[in-house]
Amino acid sequence: MRKTNPIILLFLFILFCTPYKIIYAQFDTLKVMYYNTLNYPDGGDPNREDHFRVVNQYVQADVILINELTSYIGAVTLLNDALNVFGTTHYKKANYDNGPDTDNMLFFNSDKLALYSQWYIPTALRHINEYVLYYKSDDLAAGEDTIFFYFYSAHLKAYPEPEFQQQRLEEVREFRQRVDNIYNAENIFFGGDMNFYSSSEPAYDTLVNYGVYQLNDPLPAGNWHNGYSYRYYHSQSTRTASFGGGSTGGMDDRFDFILFSDDVQNGTNRVEYIANSCKAFGNDGNHFNDALIDPPTNPDVPDSVIQALYYMSDHLPVICDLRVEAIIDTTVTDIVITEIMYNPPESGTDSLEFIELYNNGSGTENIGGYYFSAGIEYSFPSTVINPGDFITVAVNSEAMLNTFGVTALQWTSGGLSNGGELIELKNSSGLTIDAVHYDDSSPWPTEPDGTGPSLVLCDPNSDNSLGSNWIASENFVTNNGDGNPIYATPGFSECGFPPVAAFTASQTEIFVGESVSFTDLSTNNPTSWSWTFEGGTPATSTAQNPTITYNSAGLFDVSLSVSNSGGTDEAVANDYIMVTEETTGDLLIAEIMQNPSAVNDSDGEWFEVFNPNNNPIDMNGWTIKDDDYDSFTISSSVIVPANGFAVLGAKSNININGNYTCNYEYVYNDFQLSNGADEVVLLNPDDEEIDRVEYDGGTNWPDPNGASMIFTGSKTDDNNDYHNWSVATVREPTYSGSYTDLGSPGTNGTGQNLFSEGFELSLKVYLEGPFNGVDMNTDLNSDGLLPLTQPYNVSPWNYNGTETVTSIPNSDIVDWVLVELRDTTQADRATEEAIISRRAAFILKDGTVTDVSGNNNLYFGNSITWSLFVVVKHRNHLNVLGAYPATKTGNVYSYDFTFAEIQAFGGASGHKELAPNKWGMFAADCDASGEINDSDKTVLWESQTGTTGYFESDVNLDTQVNNQDKNDFWLPNLGEGSQVPE
Repeated sequence: MRKTNPIILLFLFILFCTPYKIIYAQFDTLKVMYYNTLNYPDGGDPNREDHFRVVNQYVQADVILINELTSYIGAVTLLNDALNVFGTTHYKKANYDNGPDTDNMLFFNSDKLALYSQWYIPTALRHINEYVLYYKSDDLAAGEDTIFFYFYSAHLKAYPEPEFQQQRLEEVREFRQRVDNIYNAENIFFGGDMNFYSSSEPAYDTLVNYGVYQLNDPLPAGNWHNGYSYRYYHSQSTRTASFGGGSTGGMDDRFDFILFSDDVQNGTNRVEYIANSCKAFGNDGNHFNDALIDPPTNPDVPDSVIQALYYMSDHLPVICDLRVEAIIDTTVTDIVITEIMYNPPESGTDSLEFIELYNNGSGTENIGGYYFSAGIEYSFPSTVINPGDFITVAVNSEAMLNTFGVTALQWTSGGLSNGGELIELKNSSGLTIDAVHYDDSSPWPTEPDGTGPSLVLCDPNSDNSLGSNWIASENFVTNNGDGNPIYATPGFSECGFPPVAAFTASQTEIFVGESVSFTDLSTNNPTSWSWTFEGGTPATSTAQNPTITYNSAGLFDVSLSVSNSGGTDEAVANDYIMVTEETTGDLLIAEIMQNPSAVNDSDGEWFEVFNPNNNPIDMNGWTIKDDDYDSFTISSSVIVPANGFAVLGAKSNININGNYTCNYEYVYNDFQLSNGADEVVLLNPDDEEIDRVEYDGGTNWPDPNGASMIFTGSKTDDNNDYHNWSVATVREPTYSGSYTDLGSPGTNGTGQNLFSEGFELSLKVYLEGPFNGVDMNTDLNSDGLLPLTQPYNVSPWNYNGTETVTSIPNSDIVDWVLVELRDTTQADRATEEAIISRRAAFILKDGTVTDVSGNNNLYFGNSITWSLFVVVKHRNHLNVLGAYPATKTGNVYSYDFTFAEIQAFGGASGHKELAPNKWGMFAADCDASGEINDSDKTVLWESQTGTTGYFESDVNLDTQVNNQDKNDFWLPNLGEGSQVPE
């Protein structure tokens, strides 16, 4: 692409374009993140992409450069399961370069950037990867002039010894040889895991002081290794305990860097480093030589994000912000002006003038701070527009409601000219979002000039600066008082907007032969669907929500084309479904009944196997044997569920076998469990030994009579070690009838630790009412007014839970809340139909939600099929729903509503900023109707004012109902409503 003077281009473009399609020089911020992901996806937590997702949902990086990928599958998993999730679709990746060691990868925001080229620089250990991106500014179309970025991702040789410092120097020299021979390179970034111990290293010196393009380090030089004065800049190690590989030394090394060229430092090529934005993300300087999760708590980053950083990698990511000057075409935007009523058929003052906005994108937009800079005067409060939705701004909101039945925002001042004028919408930074200069003469429709219709844009993807793309509304509404007809569609479209295609899948990683359910998420009411499934059976479908089977291994694309009367749109997910061959998998012997007393051995002997994997295993073809002559081969399907059990026994007849359910009956004469010493050996169909238990009949092992022998270790412990076995002490419910033998056939019995059913929920949320700027007041508790039984057993909650305490267990308790779990694919589908459980709980002054002990996480015995979304309800605050699924670490799901606008579904309409970076539930929904309206004051507050106690109208929870509740909470929040889907 040739370089052209942008000022000349701007002049030429404005000169030859239509008069009101204006191009502006604007500024954007790009966030860059370099991250060593510690041999991902191998090692550590098997679901580390969930931790990566949490980190990036907080950081919101536009350019992500990764070190230490071990496979192409890892790159695809991060793209599909960590980045492009829950409505986000803009991330793309570079081509995977399978080098001699661990590999690098680039992900980027394709709404802003495109990949121009990529290259790799071979070194003795690993490749250094080069990625050239360009900014997708609109002057690219005008004159092929744009901004280039040269990103280099490096992972240099580790260890401090001189010979390794020399190897790092040789690697840097290879980079210098490449970059210094590129003519007119611009905006160069060299980053990654450098393994530098100090700035005196020759490799570091070569980067910052030599070469055609000298690089700048935005952080202080020095002896970083174990240097307390550099503790704020250390990026390794997040851990002091070993798991999943990596370093365990605590935070004491600055190994991860972002260096950049002089033009970035000075802003001479339209890209400028934003001062003081470079940091080791998550390091607050208070964890020198400690683990990231050790006390004290980081005050600037939510604990859920700190936990994700800790479990994701032994490195912290390094981030920086860039200020980018670009040429923006204001007609290309997601928020579009789609309807204008500038001259309604009224005599006297116009009361029905309005402007309609439409979200033409695939993501939710919060237009808080947007304002009209021409046409009328109005600044938007925090207002969320979902994809495919409209919002209307009018001169008289009451007239709009009376005439059209539409709730409109009322603009501050001004009116629309009957002869045409410019309407211009800008965001809070002054960036022009959309601009329309309408007219009352051709090529603009002339009927909207006083004869009844509004002016309507049928296709929001068209250029709305052109009059030929607008029509006069034909949707009759009513006749006004003068008998004149009114035609308009505020809040909907008479044209039928084209759909916006989107979809999700029930799972994206499966085994050969398994099926995937696809769900259409398209907006604007498509009427037909055309799916294409690479590698799937069937390969195509016209159903809205098809189920597809994959019978061969590979990475497969999925595409969906949707249509309606307004047009067609297509969504394509590359490498979306990962299908692998199912390996046999491991099973372990978990329980043995070798000596029943209630029935004969030939009837009542059995043993149990456990599947510790995340997928079921079929034992058809497996052989069970001892080391002598006993042996049998399973000749039919025996499915052992994921994290479940199967029982194999001498008899399957429940009336004679001791009253247990037997999943497979073998011939007793072929296989007998000795009451003395014996072996149980599992061989898979390939005759590979999978598990073995060798018990000795009492010398060291248990020697029960009338009870089973149970494995009490975890699924990773050795089950051929007698220390991990004991005698069953309980007859578990998986037995039936009146026999007396003890054991737990087919279940995780008493004393066993193979898995924990259910999960804990770690939850944090603030209530606006009692919030004091730091935490929440506990007046109801200290004054003895909190009820000992949960208060949600009445309408509208109708919760029949039995949570009761004999006394309030913790002085930090603020009040009772009701927690609701919804199992679904995304937040906007978290309706009441998705509810799987509810629990009344206590909320503490720091926002922590606990069970009735006042100290512990909530426990739920449910299993999650899709994703876990959390709803919190309070008796006089608006309900709130998590915008993202709760994150699972081990057996604990976590969600924190408090640290950011984006944590609540609906953004700033879903909850409220109570203090800088502290968000909480809206107060003053006294009647729990889901809206803060007049009835909260007139029905409840007015009848309760002046009283003291546990009342609905005491919205600040200070025990008293008074003017403070009305003036400080009800009045500012009047008109707010819950965003929780019902």
